[in-house]
Amino acid sequence: MSYLQLPKRVFNSPLIRYVNFKDGSHINLIRLSKPYANGNSYAIHETTSSPFCSNGLFKDFDKALEKFNLMIKNGSQVSELISSGVTGNKEKY
Repeated sequence: MSYLQLPKRVFNSPLIRYVNFKDGSHINLIRLSKPYANGNSYAIHETTSSPFCSNGLFKDFDKALEKFNLMIKNGSQVSELISSGVTGNKEKY
């Protein structure tokens, strides 16, 4: 199975929320600085070993947040959660 490879613009965009696990993996929710023409404005980047987690692009903040929270639950099954937070970046524009 092939997972979505996130474009470079995702990693130059502001982080909104993050979660770190004991095994060194993480899940990040990112707001794209330059949204795509198709409406994708949010991205999730993850490095967990959970088979139920994967990178993704989303048009809607609520859908992205829902997926982010679901991935936290799945990632917690594999490794213990050690830190999480919300950054000072604005969530919606």
